[in-house]
Amino acid sequence: MKTIAIVSTVGGAGRTTLTAALAGLLAAREHVALAVECDPRNVLSLHFGLRENAREGLVTHLAAGTDDDAWSRAALQSDDGVLVLPWGTLAGNDDSPGDDASARLDARPGWLRELLARVDLPAHTLALIDAGTWPSAHARQAIDAADLVLGVLTPCATACATLPRFIDALVRAQKRAVFVANAVVPARQLHMDVVALLRARLGAAMLPYLVHADTGVPAALAGGENFCLSAPSSQAAHDFNGVASWISHWSTGASLDATDEPLARHAARGGTP
Repeated sequence: MKTIAIVSTVGGAGRTTLTAALAGLLAAREHVALAVECDPRNVLSLHFGLRENAREGLVTHLAAGTDDDAWSRAALQSDDGVLVLPWGTLAGNDDSPGDDASARLDARPGWLRELLARVDLPAHTLALIDAGTWPSAHARQAIDAADLVLGVLTPCATACATLPRFIDALVRAQKRAVFVANAVVPARQLHMDVVALLRARLGAAMLPYLVHADTGVPAALAGGENFCLSAPSSQAAHDFNGVASWISHWSTGASLDATDEPLARHAARGGTP
């Protein structure tokens, strides 16, 4: 099984939407797709048709502190064939679901990696982890478990400001990473200026796809629909398919050497373009 951690450094970057869309598209390409939620917001399963937050999931195992495999029974299968493993909710901790779990995660480095290694799925399975916003204990667990990190960037100043520290952390962790710009509006000059800056900084690590903003994406979620199936001719659906094709190709063993070098070079020169 190959694992991709989908991570952002700012909230609202569209990370969960991207995770769900890519998982569905990869399943359509006949991959075994596993969507794993490592985020206390606990909303990934809503993108696959569940109408309320999952009560059981990975956090159930984390809270138990045992090797019981009951957590695996919380897995769901979506209509488009994606296996979904939700985060779940700690009983009596709905108001601040991440606080207790964060302390437990920090106390158990490598927990998620070890847990996913026990999943009995075919070797060609692609696991996509919807990770909590970096820096956080949830994001660190997802990155540690990943063969590849997919950084989701928004065309805003905050994403640029947080990028150098994020890249430094990935280089220290010796993780391969690629990045994609999400929710881009080409008509906004600021968006295109930021995208140009990101490409200059990241080089080949920046995927050639821009995921365009589309009001149909949140509308599809509200209606319980799969966006890429409900609007297959939209620009955003085309963009999602491009990223999914890249991941599918990468999973066959394509080298990522060209994407590793810019990250190391970026860290060495302090993140300047």
